[in-house]
Amino acid sequence: MLDKKVITSVVLSSWVSEGAKNEREMKVKAIEYITPDRYPGYKILKIKDGIALCERESV
Repeated sequence: MLDKKVITSVVLSSWVSEGAKNEREMKVKAIEYITPDRYPGYKILKIKDGIALCERESV
């Protein structure tokens, strides 16, 4: 089967944005939150207003 990539939104925990001085720091914390154990196959594309837009590979 062909692998399809799906764009999905993940609501981030409040601690991800707390103390982040810029978007780069927020992305680092979001990577800590969106782990392969919690969200297998997810890759962060963009973060906006506490929501991470992610690309998800599905089989």
